[in-house]
Amino acid sequence: MAQLEVLNPVAPSAVYSVTPAKRLDNLKGKTIGLYWNIKSGGDVALARIAQQLKRRYPDTQFRNYIGAVGAGTRRLTQEQVDEMAATCQGVIGTTAD
Repeated sequence: MAQLEVLNPVAPSAVYSVTPAKRLDNLKGKTIGLYWNIKSGGDVALARIAQQLKRRYPDTQFRNYIGAVGAGTRRLTQEQVDEMAATCQGVIGTTAD
C-alpha cells in the first residue's frame, strides 16, 4: 500500500517581523516613492496607482525606483534606501507575482 505524507504549508511561527511604519495622515504635497522589483506587471500596477492617487491628490509627487541588485527579482541597495528615506515621505512597492 502506498503512503502519502501531508505537510502543512503554514509556518509554525514568525521568526522575523517588522513593525509597520506609521501611516501618513494624507498625501497632500507629499513625495511618494514607487518601488518596482522588476516582477512582471509591477510597473503597470505602480503607474496605475500613481495615476489614481494623482487624480485625488494633484500636488503629490512620485519618484520611481527599481532595485539595482539581483536578476529575476531586484532589491534596493542601501544607497537607494537612504535616498528614498531622504526624499520620500512614503513608499509603495510591488514585490509579488
